[in-house]
Amino acid sequence: MAAGPTKLGRIYVKQQAAWGTKLTAFADADSMDVQGTFVPGPAQEALGQPVIRPQFGASPKQGGSKAGATAQLTWVMTNFTGTTAQIEHKLIADALGTLQAIAGIGTIAGTSTDSRLDVTTADADWIGQGALIGLTGGGKQIVWVKDVDLTTTPDEVDITTAVAVPDSAVSVGPTITIALTAGNTANLPFTMQFQSSTTNAGFRAFDGRVSSLTITANSKGQLTCAATMQFLAWESVDALTAPPFSFPREQLGPNINAVSIDTDTDVAFCFGELSIAITQALVEAGCNSSTEGVSQLVTADRTVTLTERIVAADLYLEAYQAPGTTTGGRAWGLTSKGSADKKQAACLLVGQLSQVSTPVDLGGIWGVERVWEPTSSINTGDGTAGNSTVKGTRFRISFG
Repeated sequence: MAAGPTKLGRIYVKQQAAWGTKLTAFADADSMDVQGTFVPGPAQEALGQPVIRPQFGASPKQGGSKAGATAQLTWVMTNFTGTTAQIEHKLIADALGTLQAIAGIGTIAGTSTDSRLDVTTADADWIGQGALIGLTGGGKQIVWVKDVDLTTTPDEVDITTAVAVPDSAVSVGPTITIALTAGNTANLPFTMQFQSSTTNAGFRAFDGRVSSLTITANSKGQLTCAATMQFLAWESVDALTAPPFSFPREQLGPNINAVSIDTDTDVAFCFGELSIAITQALVEAGCNSSTEGVSQLVTADRTVTLTERIVAADLYLEAYQAPGTTTGGRAWGLTSKGSADKKQAACLLVGQLSQVSTPVDLGGIWGVERVWEPTSSINTGDGTAGNSTVKGTRFRISFG
């Protein structure tokens, strides 16, 4: 028997504490507003062969089990409260590898510059983490901590270059930073639950992980994510309660100031769109748990590519870079720097340019598509002190 594909809308998604342990209780914070499809595998029932002496052989019919399932989810990224990672951040972290949050650097001195924050007491655990700073002249921006110096007075925090001098009247706010790593290959799985269009009927899929994820920042659109999830098991559930209509978070608005900055040269471009494609190869590891018969989905490989679409008045002076060009840091603002508190997102790449499209004449300006990818051959410039899990990583995305 097989259940047909089901359209998704308001759903619950929550990370499990262990493999083989589905979740049945959810809160408002676990709800997501998505578009997508849930495709369950068929219920398999293996048939045995009748035998002359059944007491010495198999029964004529052997029970089977449901196959896995896949889900396609598209959602608009939302803000967060304090330093609590929301379910959207956890899904991205499953695809990339690691997540770290800080409570916020706090007050900075008026001597701070566009590449340094002066604070009373710094912490080496900030290295690699995003920092949400206020800017002189208004607006906010996410930068990344490169190193800290605890021997000066005040302590000095080296950051990637900001578009303006930080405003010392504005406290540096908290951020959640998610980074690409070769570790964390056996992240904890997720349970997804939703009510179908049929009365008193729904589905619960569990032991699932993200196999692919695409994040799209558009100069006129909202920050969106499209993910494919692979689940090892699912079940039909009666009398489910749908998530509340009053959504607990605010969606991140359109990027009306889409800036791409080379942190090595401080050269900035306006980009029309940035697409971040993350692919995670998952393999099933059978009986890999303390619970008998429980499998896990383990990461065999992760890849990230960033496709940037830009326009330039002078192609060769502004936009052209040869494939193979490396960058010690290129940052993209994924939301407007004029956004309100807790509505910021940005990403940082340490890598190389792998492909440049043929320029297109748009009538006085040139349109160019550039493809970037992280590479291990370039030094990130991060300090080595502290216990940060995101320092030294070659791609990271921060929300603040």
